[in-house]
Amino acid sequence: MSTENNSIAVQVETVDSVSKKVTAVFEASAYQNAEAMVLKAAQSKAVLPGFRKGKVPTELLKQRYGQAMESELKEQLVKQALDYAVQKEKLSIAAITDVDYSDLSTKHAVSITVEIKPEVSLPDFKNFQLEKADVAVKDTEVTEFITRLRKQYATYHTVDRAIQKNDYVKLSYEGFVGEKPVGDFGDVSPVWSKQKSIWQEAGVVETYEIPEIANGVIGMKAGETKSISVTFPKDFELAELQEKEGVYQVTIEEVREVVLPEMDEKFFEKMKVKDLDALKSAAEQTLQQRKQAEYAAHQKQRIAEYLVQSIQCDLPHSWVKSQTDKILQEMVDVFASHGVKEQEMEEQKALLYEKAKEGAVSRIKLDLCFEKLSRDEHLVLEEQDLTPIVMQEARRLHISPQKLVQQANKDNRLRVDIQGKAFQAKLINWLFNKLSKEQKEECYDLVYEQ
Repeated sequence: MSTENNSIAVQVETVDSVSKKVTAVFEASAYQNAEAMVLKAAQSKAVLPGFRKGKVPTELLKQRYGQAMESELKEQLVKQALDYAVQKEKLSIAAITDVDYSDLSTKHAVSITVEIKPEVSLPDFKNFQLEKADVAVKDTEVTEFITRLRKQYATYHTVDRAIQKNDYVKLSYEGFVGEKPVGDFGDVSPVWSKQKSIWQEAGVVETYEIPEIANGVIGMKAGETKSISVTFPKDFELAELQEKEGVYQVTIEEVREVVLPEMDEKFFEKMKVKDLDALKSAAEQTLQQRKQAEYAAHQKQRIAEYLVQSIQCDLPHSWVKSQTDKILQEMVDVFASHGVKEQEMEEQKALLYEKAKEGAVSRIKLDLCFEKLSRDEHLVLEEQDLTPIVMQEARRLHISPQKLVQQANKDNRLRVDIQGKAFQAKLINWLFNKLSKEQKEECYDLVYEQ
């Protein structure tokens, strides 16, 4: 397809599913006008010894600033060509991927390869069903919650008896596979190789990296040593030991019984409640809010996945690459903060890149959906929308929110990134609240403003 006016003719050809080639041919007069404008701009700014500002001779300007002027001319012509193509051909340009200037000086022609921003259609949300939410709090959950509160004020008494569940135990251990220490197999976390004089809660597997030890110490006494068999996880950090059998030599050094505070007036005062009934009511309310928040978070994730799956189109390659690189860097930063060595990340480079690319495609599709949704629903980003994202990003980067805000004020890319994430969160919240209100009877009692 081609269009033209008195000074420029533009032809648009399809290159592939996401790219088009825009060829613009300028009339000699239009080309010369552009040259004159560039020359005039350079002359008005140039300051050279022996010449007043604005009076530097043309030949001297070209000699001194010819390369910069040529670059400026090219930029001006490309801008004119694309502006005309956008206006006449209704192109929505995502990125410029290549510019061919080979015919510029002879034919006054330039060819520009661009990637086109895809048009998306939002799915019919009437087809999306939120999962039913059981946010009722059980009496046993309230009891467990209050017990955890009491543990915060517990005392610990050394006892000379066999270990019971929930006792706090001071122990040391070392792992072996056959006769060889686990630590000799390679660079493995200390928690899996050897530990000395650490405290653990007996029988509570959630607090142990090695759950077999949590239960294996029950019945032992201070001063005793015991061999506890362990099966290494199938995703263990050393492939050589994955799903292998090992033995840990565990020595108990001290046993302490947990003595919980009485639930009396003094304890209730610490909890800022009147009595046990008030404490139970507060615990139930807290637990229900947590369940509602967890439910909302899960449904919002489902909504995001629904949006991503609904978009079936090719994406600009430059967008995917840029977003992939960004996510990959985020992953590297997180791994580095957790002590993962550079060599380990290099070994997993291909896998990490694929995961980053998958995440990039999802992010871009969500961005496209959110952009359309915000236009259709006239939603705008407000100051309060930014606060949770600033807090979240500050935690990820291990800096204070105040410092992150200072950095964002100086770094436009960081500021745009934070705003984009905040806008995504706002739109997902909006969709969830809209759906949950429409499906209220089916989804039990939901708190809409999560």
